[in-house]
Amino acid sequence: MRPSIRYLASLVVGLVVAGVAVSTADAPGLLPVAIAPLYAATTALVLRHRDGWKRLVRFGDQRWSDRKRGALGGGIGALSFSLLLAVSVPAGITGIGLMLFGQALTVADYESLPE
Repeated sequence: MRPSIRYLASLVVGLVVAGVAVSTADAPGLLPVAIAPLYAATTALVLRHRDGWKRLVRFGDQRWSDRKRGALGGGIGALSFSLLLAVSVPAGITGIGLMLFGQALTVADYESLPE
């Protein structure tokens, strides 16, 4: 994917998610403003390293310990998201964005390793 298209798509995703957070926020604050760059950077990383995502998320040759680790991470992420969402919608959206950003950085690092 061409970088210009990737960055345009990233900008659109960041603005849309921030728009949803702003429209649901009870009071204005910096949290909804922080959502746009978080989701834009995450989207850019995911689009740049989408082959690494495909390689990393293969199901046929995973060991059981990998599945337990994934289930534990998913459960903790879901619990944290639900608690943050109970505080406010922008806080929940930010929590999910931070989790996805961490995953995107991990996949980018994974792709840089020699095979």
